[in-house]
Amino acid sequence: MQPQLIQFLAALVNGRSRARFAEIVGGGDDGVAADERQDRLLSGAGVLKQLVDGRVAVDDAALRALLDGARAALPEKPGGKLEQLPRQHRLRLEVLRGLGTELLGADEEVSEPEFNARLAERVDDVPGVRRALVDEGVVDRKRDGSRYWRAS
Repeated sequence: MQPQLIQFLAALVNGRSRARFAEIVGGGDDGVAADERQDRLLSGAGVLKQLVDGRVAVDDAALRALLDGARAALPEKPGGKLEQLPRQHRLRLEVLRGLGTELLGADEEVSEPEFNARLAERVDDVPGVRRALVDEGVVDRKRDGSRYWRAS
C-alpha cells in the first residue's frame, strides 16, 4: 500500500483530522483558512492544496491518484470468472447451459463439494449459480443436494 494512502487513512482515523478534513471539504473550491497545526497530517498525506490568501482545499487530483494507486495494487481477478449472470432470460439460460457443459461430463455425477469446487473456478457466486443451474433444469441433483449431474 502506498505510504501516502496509509498516511491519509491514519489522518482519517484521528478524530480531529477527520473533522478538519470534513471542514475543508465543506469549504469547496474556495477552501478554508489554513491551520498549520490541524492540517499537518492531511498535508503530509498530500491531499490538500494551498490556495491564495492562506487558504487550503482538498486536492481532488491527489485523491484520485491515491485511489488509482490503491486499485493498481489490488490483485487481478482470475481471468474468465463469471461475476454475475445476465438478467435477460435467454442469455442467462445460454450461459447456464454453457457452464453445465463445461462443469460436468454427459454421464458424470459428482458430490456437492466437488461441484462447488468446479463452480468456484468459474463463478464468483457459487450458491447463486448452483441454484440457477438446478432451477433452470441444466443440472439435476439428489433431493438432499449431495450429488449433481447434467440434466438430459
